[in-house]
Amino acid sequence: MNSNLPKSVALTRSADGPASSQAGVEQSNPVSLGWLQKEGTGLLSQVDLGRLAKFLKQRPSREPTPVRTIHHFACTGGTLISRGLQSQPNTLLLSEVDPLSTLQFRTQRSRFAPTDPILLARGALNPIDETTAVEMFVASVKALHGRLDLIGRHLILRDHAHSHFCTEVDWSARLSMSGMLVDVVPLRSIVSVRHPIDSFIALERNNWCHFSPFTLEEYSRRYLAFLSAYEHVPIIRYERFVSDPDETMREICTHLELSYNPDWKALISIMKMSGDSGRRGDKIAPRSRRDYTEDLVQEAQASVSYLDLCQRLGYDGEISGPGNSV
Repeated sequence: MNSNLPKSVALTRSADGPASSQAGVEQSNPVSLGWLQKEGTGLLSQVDLGRLAKFLKQRPSREPTPVRTIHHFACTGGTLISRGLQSQPNTLLLSEVDPLSTLQFRTQRSRFAPTDPILLARGALNPIDETTAVEMFVASVKALHGRLDLIGRHLILRDHAHSHFCTEVDWSARLSMSGMLVDVVPLRSIVSVRHPIDSFIALERNNWCHFSPFTLEEYSRRYLAFLSAYEHVPIIRYERFVSDPDETMREICTHLELSYNPDWKALISIMKMSGDSGRRGDKIAPRSRRDYTEDLVQEAQASVSYLDLCQRLGYDGEISGPGNSV
């Protein structure tokens, strides 16, 4: 065969070459075939062309890479972990994704969203139904994932579970984000959690009281429902992440089948995304619990769902107070 062949064609000479060459053939097939149609007949014999065409037809199809998803409640350290994931090689992370969220309709954002046809269609005078919104979402994820997969990048979706489980909607009557995608693309997922007392305090402090009654019992009941929706997904504790960020991030990358960048902490300061509601600063380290009241101590002692939640997650449910505790 001619030595002046472009790289995309040269890689196809042997089906027994190294994995990197095989991957190059896989990703360049559209270019190779287009080049052959226009230029190949001037450089290759008909025998070579026949062999190459047969190889391209008989090569094993490559399994698509998974879409990675991360799920957590608000105020549980999810933004920090997500910024760490965005610092890993060849990743593209979309933050706070939920095509069925209704929270944005309370803001001006629902009136001006020129790049978001789902939001525009749901906010129209005669809006689309949820089934149509899910179909639009799935189609867009498939298109984005397919394009990224061709160039060796990895799509990560950060679920906005707060919209699903911590608003006035009936969480049991709608699909989760993973439920929308599980039959469409391969998924690799993790759930991240934090001590429920800390996240509940922060939720109230941010005035994100989107359900009623806004009590620790009701919050814990919703948290348990969230965990049940992802009961077979690995759980990462925020407290472990801030105590040992490198090893925990390495574990997360293993779960998600991502390459690990040992220098990820040097990049985290430039990784900006929505949902950054916590205390500011790029230093990853344990911090003291915010102040809480005697009322919360009594509520924790009386809440059956809170104690069940702590037991399920392996946290100590007893808190002293009032005051500030670690």
